[in-house]
Amino acid sequence: MSRISRILLSFLFLFAAASSPSAAPLEKRLALVIGNASYKAKPLKTTVNDAALIAQTLQAAGFSVVGVRDPDGGLLRQTFRDFVDNVAKAGPDVVAVVYFAGYGLQFEGENYLVPIDANIGEASDVPLRALRLSEQTQALAALHLKTTFIILDAARASPFVMSGPPPAGGLAWVEPETNSLIAFNAAPGSVAQEGGDGYGPYAKALAEMIRQGSLSPGNLFDRVRLRVSELTKGTQVPWDALNNETQFVFFERGPGAPPRADSAEHAAWMRSQPMRSLGAHDAYTVALMRDTFDAYADFLAEYRHDPMTKRVRALLAARREAITWQRTYQANIPAAYWSYLKRYPRGPHMADARRVLTRLGAAITPPSKFAAMEYDVPPPLPNELEYIERTVLAFDDPAFEPPPPPSGYLLQPPPPELLALESPAASSGAHTLPVPAFVPLPVYIGVPADMAPPNSGNALTLANTAPIDVPTNAVGHAVSSSIPSTGSADNRSSPAPAVNPVTSEEIKARPSLPVPMVPLTPLTPTDSNPPAAWGIGPPALATSNEAPTPAPAMLAPQPTYRSGRLALRTPLPIPRPVTLVPPASGLPLRSPRAAALSPQTTGSNPLPAARPGVPAPTPARNRPKPIPPAANQAKQPATPVRNTPAPAPPLERDPEVEGGVSPPAAEENPCRPVDGRLVCN
Repeated sequence: MSRISRILLSFLFLFAAASSPSAAPLEKRLALVIGNASYKAKPLKTTVNDAALIAQTLQAAGFSVVGVRDPDGGLLRQTFRDFVDNVAKAGPDVVAVVYFAGYGLQFEGENYLVPIDANIGEASDVPLRALRLSEQTQALAALHLKTTFIILDAARASPFVMSGPPPAGGLAWVEPETNSLIAFNAAPGSVAQEGGDGYGPYAKALAEMIRQGSLSPGNLFDRVRLRVSELTKGTQVPWDALNNETQFVFFERGPGAPPRADSAEHAAWMRSQPMRSLGAHDAYTVALMRDTFDAYADFLAEYRHDPMTKRVRALLAARREAITWQRTYQANIPAAYWSYLKRYPRGPHMADARRVLTRLGAAITPPSKFAAMEYDVPPPLPNELEYIERTVLAFDDPAFEPPPPPSGYLLQPPPPELLALESPAASSGAHTLPVPAFVPLPVYIGVPADMAPPNSGNALTLANTAPIDVPTNAVGHAVSSSIPSTGSADNRSSPAPAVNPVTSEEIKARPSLPVPMVPLTPLTPTDSNPPAAWGIGPPALATSNEAPTPAPAMLAPQPTYRSGRLALRTPLPIPRPVTLVPPASGLPLRSPRAAALSPQTTGSNPLPAARPGVPAPTPARNRPKPIPPAANQAKQPATPVRNTPAPAPPLERDPEVEGGVSPPAAEENPCRPVDGRLVCN
């Protein structure tokens, strides 16, 4: 063979090797699971068991899991910093999961995770004593990971006795970061009741749907919502929001998997059907599955005499108020808070609005004339206020009739082995989770082929600790013999099969799955940082506490969301900054944060910069198209969005009006544009 031929063959070999599936980067899976139960104010019964069940389920799906029980404030912050640091070291092709079970609180539009030693005597203590969620989500978003899941099993009634007005109940509506999903165990603004002994319904439903296999994140959490509603007889309705188009499944169903009556294809077909063609029973289930603004409004219009009307109206009312408050908080000018108080004079965020107005140096009582903020949700209907003005919105009220169980072709019955789980023995180690009895995976379930082998870099290494390795085959499924137990993808002899089935021998040999926890190393012991046996290494990610450079707020189209997710047919007006004009002088009065506004259009009204530490709205699934720009504004380039609703007249369904449709109440706005600025009479 000539020298030139050998060179050509070498190039062809290298090209084939580079383009082969085995040369593609392997997906790494890392998870942080926290269970808080030993609160001084009011201990929780199931949260530690719930965290242990989710940790075990994630490990079975190939995740390297860091599990922590009952961290105080210092350890909770340090654990998050170390997790972000290790995710950063693992590279961009990472799937990260954070699961927190405990108490969560909202304050002025932000969500906070409460450590067990928090002493909260008034609302202003919340940001001082608890961990702000947005700091952690922004730190993970800055790493540009493949997918991030933030799962909060924390929407519970506050156990703290506070002087002065308490913060709003439940968790605040948030918009997910890019390539991420955020999920709550209860809808924004509502709370879940504490269960009995054993496991909570949300953790059991989540573990069930992860183990089902081949479910996309959106379908998975839709089914979690249906299952939790079924298990709790409607007293708990979970929520999630997705901003991710990346394909991901926790497990894959092999070719031998039996067909399911509630297949994803059938569910998608049912979701697409008009409400009136489904019947009241299935219509309620589909509305809950879709969990959108329009879905609930459609149900009320078609079945306004159904027993589920009160429950659906309460869900719609909570959704409307939560989005209205989030838009108000994002705008962060006096006119926005006055607009909120005008819509909800006794709403759950009334105290938040007054606190912020005082901090901005503005009067709590609005002036007689001001430019009201335009929201992307219509004003509340009169019959919704009874639910919004409650101290805490919980669906265990006898006024809400229990919903019917979902039909078998929308959700199959839960597997009995998960319903009959027994509580694990208490863990003897400090800050380690207990180990539940492992329920073997079905023989047709396996991990995706592009996932890194358990011992090939898919492990966390904290400072001064040994790596946390998931033992080969310990996750309940066999790893192909073509993949070595250690090493990288480059020394694989052949691509991994699509599914690694479980053999009956492996199921018998591994009746339980231990969850490896972090061997913690000492910091300098202090009163606030307990004994050296459970300290943790110093943070190494310099940017973990730095918010990414914020994009100008309101430049992106205003969102609709999948599940919890606003889904309007009508592209309603985007919130805009306003220029206030005092009646006496006629001179423009700029808001206290006017200096921070950055002009983004050719008109005189600039768009506001994002609030420091708060992410600007990011495009998510099912966003509506933005409203057309004004004549004196430069047109913004259109952003392609999946499933964008078609424009329709700005009408909202009202079940109390003949025909089910009524125009939204008009906002008082005695202002008009004059010479490029807004003038109010």
